Amino acid sequence: MKIAILTDSSFDGNLKSFKDLYQVPLLIVEEDGTTHFSDDKLDDNFFYDLLEKQILKTAQTTPGEMLKVWDKLLTEYDQIIFLPLSKGLSGQFSTYRMISETEEEYKGKVFVCDTNGVSIINQEFVKKVAFWIAQNKKGFEIMELISKSNEDFIGYIIPKSLDTLKRGGRISPAAASLAKMLKIVPILRYDGKIDKEATARTFKKAINEALDLIKKNAKGVKTVDISYSKMEPETLTEIVKIIEEKGFTINLKSQITSVIAAHTGKETLAIAAWKK
Repeated sequence: MKIAILTDSSFDGNLKSFKDLYQVPLLIVEEDGTTHFSDDKLDDNFFYDLLEKQILKTAQTTPGEMLKVWDKLLTEYDQIIFLPLSKGLSGQFSTYRMISETEEEYKGKVFVCDTNGVSIINQEFVKKVAFWIAQNKKGFEIMELISKSNEDFIGYIIPKSLDTLKRGGRISPAAASLAKMLKIVPILRYDGKIDKEATARTFKKAINEALDLIKKNAKGVKTVDISYSKMEPETLTEIVKIIEEKGFTINLKSQITSVIAAHTGKETLAIAAWKK
């Protein structure tokens, strides 16, 4: 049996890392309604220029685009394992789980999995799924294995600047101004959705605090994955140094895709670790 792995563009890994790995684009929408596919054809500099000038929205993959990809893959593969953006961040999972279970041509062929993931989390799930496929596991079993693994990670998000969060209405202008005045950097917990965890007085202290939280909540873990939006090379070098000085090694390191950076803005860091 041939099985394809499908992700959406919240996944920021290398699509060439597995021969049976494919991707569908999520959408980025400008204030005037102009829509862009969030894929490798969207120039990074063009995207960040847009982000500086306006509030960008994001949207699910259109049904027309998604089903076109499903139909094409099913001419070559017997099953598709689809690893979408977390249900806590988008309706992508719910929409396409329903279609996969109600439309006759996709029943038992397309398996929309509840990853709770995004970015580096879904990079790890791609590796897990590829391993399970190599063990001759199939659709329903893989979907069940993912649902049993989707709480095995711990993650923290640290935005160096609150400008994009403020403009997008995800933090109030008053709160953003107060945080800037007091030089407070938020530490956000990620477990499939995003919640406030703690604060620190500087970006560097916030990174250290997040790493301490990983040590506390994922005892014995020595490896972390990181992803980040556009930032100066010197900032990234400093981040890596802080992580290594805390006794961690970095497994995955990648720049988050535009569809996620549209919400976080520039200079945002995510750190994740697997408890198991």
